[in-house]
Amino acid sequence: MEKILKSIEVREQEMIGFLEQIVNIDSGEDNPEGNSQVAEIIGNALNKMGFAVEYLHFQDICTHVKAYKKGTGAKHVMIIGHLDTLFPKGTASKRPFTIKDEKAYGPGVLDMKGGITIALFALQALYDNDWNDKDITVFFCGDEEIAHPKTNAPELFELEARGKDAVFNMETASAGDAVLIGRKGNLCVEMMVTGISVHAGADMEKGANAILELAYKAIEVGKLTDFNRGLTFNVGTISGGIISNAVPDKATIKIDVRYLTEFDRVKAIESLNEIAASVYIPGTKTEIVNIEERFTPMEVTEDNKKLFEIVREQGEKIGFNIEAKVGGGSSDAGWTVRAGAPSLCAMGAMGEFNHTSREYIFVDSLVKRAKLLALSIDAV
Repeated sequence: MEKILKSIEVREQEMIGFLEQIVNIDSGEDNPEGNSQVAEIIGNALNKMGFAVEYLHFQDICTHVKAYKKGTGAKHVMIIGHLDTLFPKGTASKRPFTIKDEKAYGPGVLDMKGGITIALFALQALYDNDWNDKDITVFFCGDEEIAHPKTNAPELFELEARGKDAVFNMETASAGDAVLIGRKGNLCVEMMVTGISVHAGADMEKGANAILELAYKAIEVGKLTDFNRGLTFNVGTISGGIISNAVPDKATIKIDVRYLTEFDRVKAIESLNEIAASVYIPGTKTEIVNIEERFTPMEVTEDNKKLFEIVREQGEKIGFNIEAKVGGGSSDAGWTVRAGAPSLCAMGAMGEFNHTSREYIFVDSLVKRAKLLALSIDAV
């Protein structure tokens, strides 16, 4: 493996150049053309390695890229991630890829174009040194940041992951040299109160204030949070009413729910329905009008833990003290765990401040994490 590790080291500038190229193309929700362009750059790189590449185009939405290369052994590894960012079209021209004080900046440099770069160059180093020990599937979707509202990416992740011996998600690395053995699922729940609208001065006693009813309920929703079990409820938005001198007959809150297990997802919905069924202001009625599962939880499994041990052992060979953590955010690794595949998340670049203009990676993490991934693919 020394030759493979050396191959990664000597390609550092090439890695930086590739990362600069894809960071400087906006690939968010409002730029499907740029999204497709990044997918094709990735696909071309995989095609040169001998992968059979397929582009899944969703008109005016995004592009996924899926690739497969058969190996000589019996095991099958899958590498996943996303090529979109949260930033609007024009961001890359305003603050393009820049390196300063050994940190690289730019939209999506950390989340997660750095991870994509690491994956491609880890694979390139393996194949450059006559390695072809395993079947490899690569699947980078184009709409993770908006939770796949108009594509079947979750279904595809789950389908492709079935029967795999290992799945590595190239999401942002956690603090230090950690990788994630679990992540939370995510529900977006909308709760709506219907009341009775009347003039706030002349007829207030005949009304039923929907905002006031919802205020009581919002407090009860907040009380459901249980940090000890990783279950959180955040009332993120509230709306209702038209003018101050009318009793409002409509009010709505949107709730972000995070959970570590399918059991807690079910219990969370039950608890919210119980709150909806209660009445504080006579004459009001409350309904759960929408429940959207944005991401299923990446549950901590024994298979995930075993895969982590492989990665930890490979990390020791190159001076890393790899830790296993459970993340509060969500990712597409949830779908691969649901498919029964041993999965690890946060195998990508190291840095800080995802989803902000301060987002950066440590440039040297490109080589470090590519080495870790290459060793781990070989060791599975």
